[in-house]
Amino acid sequence: MDLSIIIPVYNASKLLERCLDSIFEQKTQYSYEIILIDDGSTDNSIEIIKGRKEPNIILYQQQNSGPSVARNKGVELAKGDYCAYLDADDYWMQGFIEKTISFLKNHTDCIAVNVAQRHLSVSGEHLTPCCYTTYKHPFILDNFFTFWANNMHVCTGSVTIKTNIIRESGGMRSDLRITEDLEFWALLSTYGEWGFIPEILFVSDGRDVTQSQGWLSKMEQRWKNAPSITEWEKRIITRLPKQSESYKKARGRISRNLTYCQLLSDRLSLSRHEAIKYGHYFTKDPIGRLMNLAKYTPLTWWMLAKFLKYREYHRKLN
Repeated sequence: MDLSIIIPVYNASKLLERCLDSIFEQKTQYSYEIILIDDGSTDNSIEIIKGRKEPNIILYQQQNSGPSVARNKGVELAKGDYCAYLDADDYWMQGFIEKTISFLKNHTDCIAVNVAQRHLSVSGEHLTPCCYTTYKHPFILDNFFTFWANNMHVCTGSVTIKTNIIRESGGMRSDLRITEDLEFWALLSTYGEWGFIPEILFVSDGRDVTQSQGWLSKMEQRWKNAPSITEWEKRIITRLPKQSESYKKARGRISRNLTYCQLLSDRLSLSRHEAIKYGHYFTKDPIGRLMNLAKYTPLTWWMLAKFLKYREYHRKLN
């Protein structure tokens, strides 16, 4: 078996068929299985899966435990030499399987390869990484963290990984409720080289899910779950040189986002401590600059929190 495709499923009936069709419509020489981990769905997702006639579908049902636990169970069941994750509301473009597997088979030192992406949301569309059009051919990254810090080029449905490396790494952390995917990519990159295919072969579609679940309630939960950087990086840091400047830059981008979430969930002491410690490496966007200006006194930090919360609660979405 070449590829195991792992799909966590939780109340995904509306878009699940599109996701599965995007896989079965792939033209590829490689063999694959689809492992669907139902994470306690209460809609008719299971009926949809059981109604499919393809023989290479595996359904595993579990109590609701979160996407990381579901993905790790999928890896445990996987028979493929490589694994790819796909969320039930997302889909692949033609060529994803063929091109990612071919790349890894032709570049045996690479432990993973990912593709460029189109991200759809209620506020619009963006392509990641925005620099992908400057590259004409697939290539191996000179430095994963440098490229990642500049582009944040990896997301869950865009990457194919060697199965043995996932197992060796320990898989995704189930104790992280946000940025667990970012922690996982950073950890995996310490096990070998990483490839990039500058072609949009993955589409992330958060429009319907965000609208149905409520944008604000979803974001409030994310803010509350944001860990400290010390907690976030504890697996990664032991595998890196202590003075890895490229990692510090990538970590700064993660820290900027986590600090923002901590600030919005009223964890003022923790978020200010993070800004003081890691703010030098924050991205130089308006919010990153504001946090660096406000971090020097508790009063200015409190004022920034009030301003940012007002901004979020009065955000207008298209």
